[in-house]
Amino acid sequence: MLGLTSAAAGLPILLLSLVAGVLADRIDQRRLLVATQAAAGFFTALLAVAVTLGTVQFWHVVAVAFLVGCMSAMASPAYQSLMSALVEPRALGNAIALNSAQFNLSRIFAPTLAGVGIALGGLALAFWVNALSFLVVVLVLSTLAIPSSRSIGRFEASLWANLVDGLRYVRGQRVVLALLVLAMGPGLFNLNYLVLMPVYARDILQIGAPGLGLLTSAVGVGALVGALTIAVLRPGGGSGRLVLAGLATGTAGLIAFAGSTWLPLSLLGLAVLGAAQVAYYTTTNTLLQLLVPARMRGRIMSLYILAATGLLPIGNVVAGVTAEHLGAPFALIGGGLLTLGLMVVVILRVPELLSVRPPDGRLVPGSGR
Repeated sequence: MLGLTSAAAGLPILLLSLVAGVLADRIDQRRLLVATQAAAGFFTALLAVAVTLGTVQFWHVVAVAFLVGCMSAMASPAYQSLMSALVEPRALGNAIALNSAQFNLSRIFAPTLAGVGIALGGLALAFWVNALSFLVVVLVLSTLAIPSSRSIGRFEASLWANLVDGLRYVRGQRVVLALLVLAMGPGLFNLNYLVLMPVYARDILQIGAPGLGLLTSAVGVGALVGALTIAVLRPGGGSGRLVLAGLATGTAGLIAFAGSTWLPLSLLGLAVLGAAQVAYYTTTNTLLQLLVPARMRGRIMSLYILAATGLLPIGNVVAGVTAEHLGAPFALIGGGLLTLGLMVVVILRVPELLSVRPPDGRLVPGSGR
């Protein structure tokens, strides 16, 4: 049931990301974000009502997960491209890193707060707080001075024409295409460690449910430290070398965790994995936003989201089947080696990725800024 609910929440990314990217370039970003967040709040409020009345059923949970996932998929490209509209180009890397830091900080503390809330007020209280949190987001978005993006897109063309235009642009930009291809690696081969982590806690490390929480926290703490480090070091526009270093280091951490039967080494591997993942995703995100024209930013970010997270359900299924027949360590180590192999192929085909770096962290000429 947990797997089905997770799939329902993640499926919209695979189905809607490309369309959402076109919309992010065609319509006002503030209206798009406010509308999607308000709708998500309404759907979660319906679930809170069902929990309060004691009438909630499993299909209610799956349906709400899917609908909220649709709103998240529609909002994600606009949310990502919004960064470059709110901060100066030189500070874009810092902003993306701080955004990652707050996300991972919430991943560490939010489950604890939810547990306290459930203990004090029951499940209904947690669901109502979740629903009201969307209202807070809507109010914040309504007060932000977000520049209008309507003048950027090609509104005389159809949605399909805009989508094809974006794909043609990517095909002609070798470095952008290389960054998007690299983003497929973790989603397909690396991030499935989250699905197999309970197997390690129960069967390999034999530390049970409390130990599973410890493993999860190690990833979150590593990610938080990595995000804050990236923000403090002021990476500017990042570089292709930092992208590759982050992906290679994170994969090494994954392989160390996958092959470990000693808890301290497992925790260290996960912490390194979490920190390196943030460095990789932050730098990739920053480079893409600095390298592409403003009129294309929503579509390119939608392709990035599709590559980075849309393929995760497929990777999870493959890892689960592999682990069932060959063992969890084989599944994770094999996935890590495939990611490293993908890196080698990309470097050999696009060697200029090693030297790419926007000059002084500025947006490239013709980017619309």
